[in-house]
Amino acid sequence: MSVFRKLLAGAVAAPLAIGLGVAAQAQTKPAPAAAKPDPDALAALNKMGEALRALNAFTLTADVTTEQVLDSGQKLQYGGDLKIEALRPSGFKIHMDFDHKEREIYYDGKSVTLFAPKVGYYASVPAPPTIAATVATISDKYGVEIPLADLFQLGVDPALTARIQSGFDVGPEKVGGVACEHYAFRQAAADWQVWIRSDGPALPCKMVITTTQDQAQPQYTAVMTWDDKAPAQAAYTFNPPANAHRITVADLSAAGATK
Repeated sequence: MSVFRKLLAGAVAAPLAIGLGVAAQAQTKPAPAAAKPDPDALAALNKMGEALRALNAFTLTADVTTEQVLDSGQKLQYGGDLKIEALRPSGFKIHMDFDHKEREIYYDGKSVTLFAPKVGYYASVPAPPTIAATVATISDKYGVEIPLADLFQLGVDPALTARIQSGFDVGPEKVGGVACEHYAFRQAAADWQVWIRSDGPALPCKMVITTTQDQAQPQYTAVMTWDDKAPAQAAYTFNPPANAHRITVADLSAAGATK
C-alpha cells in the first residue's frame, strides 16, 4: 500500500460505487422487472454530470455516515464531515473530518499534497495543470480516489454508464427541505441511490452506497450542500505547520512495471 493510501485510510473517499438502502415500504414505485437501466434515469445522471461540470467554482459540504461491520455481524456507525472547495481549472482543497480520522488534500496546479493533521505527516507529489488530469494521475499512480470525483464524469466517460446494470426513478422526495427526484441504481458489487435537485441546477443532494459484495452490506451515506463560491487560488497551496513531517511516496505504476 502506498504512503498516500495509508494516509487516506479511514478518511472515506467515495468513487462511483453508489448505494441502495431504502426500505421497500418507503419506495413510491417498485423497481422495474427488466434488468437494465431506465433511459430516463440515465438521462438524469447525465444531466447531473453536466450541472456539476458547469460549476467553475464551488464549495461542497457533506454530512457523511459510514458503517463498520464487526466479525460478529454487528454494525457500528460513524459520522463525519466532508468539505470540498474547488476553483477550475487548477485548484482544490478537501477536508475530511471523521470520528477517528482527519485528512486534508491540497492541489494548487503544480503539486498535490495529502496531510494528516493529527499525526503531523504529509506527502506531496508533482501534479498536472488541471483538476481532471490530477484526479486521474493520483488514482492511477498512487491509488488515491478523490471523494465523489466520478460524478463529474457522468455523461463524459462511457465506462461509468456501462457499469450500471439497472436503474429506475423512485419518485419525488425532499432532502433537508429541498425538492429532489430519487433514483436507484445497481452495478457489480454495489447498489446505490442518488437524490437530484428538481429545481435549479441538477445537483446531487444525497447519496447512499451499499456494498453488496460484503454479506453484511455496509452503507455509506452523504447528505450534501452546494455553494457556487470558493476561495481564491492561493488557498489551495499547502503550507506545512512547523511541526509537520514530510514523508516519501511510492509510485504504484512504477512498482508494477518493475515486477
